[in-house]
Amino acid sequence: MRVAYLLPDPGIPVGGVKGASVHVAEVCRALVDVGAQVRLFAMRAVGEPPPGVELDLFDCPPLPSGTPGERAKRQAVEDFLAWAEDRVAGFGAELIVERLSLFAGTGGELAARLDVPRVVEVNAPVAAERARHAGLTLVTQAEDAERSALTGATVLAVSPPMAIWSQARGAASVQTTPNGVDADRFAPQRNASAAAAIRSALGVDGSELVGFVGSMKPWHGVGTLMDAVALLVPRRPRLHLLLVGEGPALADLKVRASQLDLADRCHLTGPVPSADVPGYLAALDVAVAPYHHPGLSEGFYFSPLKVVEAMAAARPIVASRFEPIEAMLDGTGRLVPPGDAAALAGALTALLDDPTAARTLGLRARRRAVAHFSWRAVAAGILAMARPAGLAVSTGAGGPRLARWR
Repeated sequence: MRVAYLLPDPGIPVGGVKGASVHVAEVCRALVDVGAQVRLFAMRAVGEPPPGVELDLFDCPPLPSGTPGERAKRQAVEDFLAWAEDRVAGFGAELIVERLSLFAGTGGELAARLDVPRVVEVNAPVAAERARHAGLTLVTQAEDAERSALTGATVLAVSPPMAIWSQARGAASVQTTPNGVDADRFAPQRNASAAAAIRSALGVDGSELVGFVGSMKPWHGVGTLMDAVALLVPRRPRLHLLLVGEGPALADLKVRASQLDLADRCHLTGPVPSADVPGYLAALDVAVAPYHHPGLSEGFYFSPLKVVEAMAAARPIVASRFEPIEAMLDGTGRLVPPGDAAALAGALTALLDDPTAARTLGLRARRRAVAHFSWRAVAAGILAMARPAGLAVSTGAGGPRLARWR
């Protein structure tokens, strides 16, 4: 099957290191793995596409900030979808997969004109998320585009809240599938030497190392993790904190580390190549997912990529208690109330004090990741949705049919 993947978001470059770029790359790679011919139509690139994936690049120019930037982005998205139409037709696409993106409302019209089935990936309430966390002036236009993109669409939602949100905006069929992982790439034995090298380079051989790998965004709760470590340091002089990634909260985290007198034991690497992430996870004694509520009416709608990657890396995990994370872990990690530094410190203490129990928990998490989460399963589900039965309406009196992953 020839699959055209539409990525109408200049903020998600091909080859990037943040979670959205990784998601796109892994889905496209997995589609190739299950036998599809994939062409990725994207607005920007900072690296190469995954092996086996063809890239057709719009090459969006830099956009201004503020309201002028919103108008320019809206126009760029419209131009991208118009540019993509002839190319998708020339490719002979038998399926269009489109990532729901800000201001992108005409993908359904494109698919209808080409008479090609379309699946929309919904990973976030993009307009509300942008308005809440970065500011958005053209709210009505962005929300109208979301409804246009989703009305009558077949949707692959990353979590139950996003499935419900999509149906409320007119989706005809909704399937819920969480993020996957390449379990082989994150296998602890495969990354043991890289982990040892990282610990040596950080100067933490023989130390306790806890940390977070992911984007440094305010709702990711990394400040709470710092507070928890600060509570533990007086009793655990060998404890160090590793933070891997970049984002809008990074500068504040550096200041916070200094204020908490953690500068000598807080290691902020900034962004690292995706290929290096497994080694950094393997270097941790405990992986932490200290997420906060994102402050949106949809609640906690994420399917955290770094949680399932930590599971595949066989790391013992402490995470905030949100329903999607609890369902993902299903008893293979410790859960604490979001924003509660004392509870987080207590959970870290329990795992660090009992390495045998921590190792057992990590191995259970890996077994669960291998059994239940894979990008190949995500890709196979997308292709199944393209069949006529998969494109039928799957709603009933109780709302959308929401697949669980327990």
